[in-house]
Amino acid sequence: MTLSLPLQDIAWKRIVFFLVIIIVPNYLVMQTQMVGPVDDRVGIGTALDLGVILPLLLYFFGFRKRESWILLCGFMFFGVLLANWMIPSHADAHLTYFNAMVVVLEIGVIAFELVLFLIILKRIPLFIQNYQTEKAIHHHFLLRFSRAIQETFAFQNKKWNQFSLFLRVLATDIAAIYYSLVSWRRKREVAPDSFTFHKDGGYLGVFYMLVHAMVIEVIAVHVMVAQYSHIGAWIVTILDVYALLFIISDYQAIRLSPVILSDKGIHFQKGIRQYGFIEWNAVKGIMENKKSPEEVKRDRASVELALHGLEREQVPHVIELKRPVEINQVLGLKKRIESVYVKVDEPDAFQDKMEQYLVKQRG
Repeated sequence: MTLSLPLQDIAWKRIVFFLVIIIVPNYLVMQTQMVGPVDDRVGIGTALDLGVILPLLLYFFGFRKRESWILLCGFMFFGVLLANWMIPSHADAHLTYFNAMVVVLEIGVIAFELVLFLIILKRIPLFIQNYQTEKAIHHHFLLRFSRAIQETFAFQNKKWNQFSLFLRVLATDIAAIYYSLVSWRRKREVAPDSFTFHKDGGYLGVFYMLVHAMVIEVIAVHVMVAQYSHIGAWIVTILDVYALLFIISDYQAIRLSPVILSDKGIHFQKGIRQYGFIEWNAVKGIMENKKSPEEVKRDRASVELALHGLEREQVPHVIELKRPVEINQVLGLKKRIESVYVKVDEPDAFQDKMEQYLVKQRG
């Protein structure tokens, strides 16, 4: 069993509730000092709230299933960072202990990553072999890569299998780097029955607008934050540059990864956001979509293979499934879907091919 973090397993309302009741009062006490001047004793209370209490509440009550303890370490790490920012300098005498805890946590994470790196290095030949096998089955890079990871790093110890989530997140990062920096000379995936879904619509304009806005934000935010902290400015800049690479790689992946129909099923990769494979025996049929764009957006048990401009457009077709199918999402998340809304550049040809494959499957 591998660790997955489906969106359905996240108790969003609880998480928001805990964030509000812990962060807001501490912010008001520390930053606005609405109850009066603060000292070291009040500062240690805020440090405990943000570095210990809040992470424990999020970990034990923010998920419907028990997740890996690594997630708890991550919550504690960001809680301590938040405490360092929130507590004023004249009340931070006891923060030294919490900062030391962060250092110990970082050392532990680095040690874990080193062990994981050695395990990965040892299994690289097997991974290459599995990737080549998956290449003959699946058409898109992310699904090949993720399946090869799962097959290569499946351990007998179920606890070790939990780290496959980390590897799936790594797959998204590698895809972001690959599509944004390396893939520009690569041609679109060639297959007999492939259908693009990025040419007909206004998404290209949205893409250029996002890239333009991010470039301006990288410069403006760096200059603004640098007035207070040079280290903080570079941290924010690195995050903004990564977000920019993510946007570029997502569009490049969309351009290079059409929806492909084969004798085995439906292969799709919507940028680096969502990807998966649906076997024909799981497909009920394809029909005209009568739901409005807003209704499609609200359908949580679905995936939308469509791109929109500034305004959402009508999606012409919906593929209904006989049973729920699990697909992959960004950062290693998984989602179970019951329908697929499709808006490709050749909708009529796509529907005809779908019906031909379904007739062949049933016959």
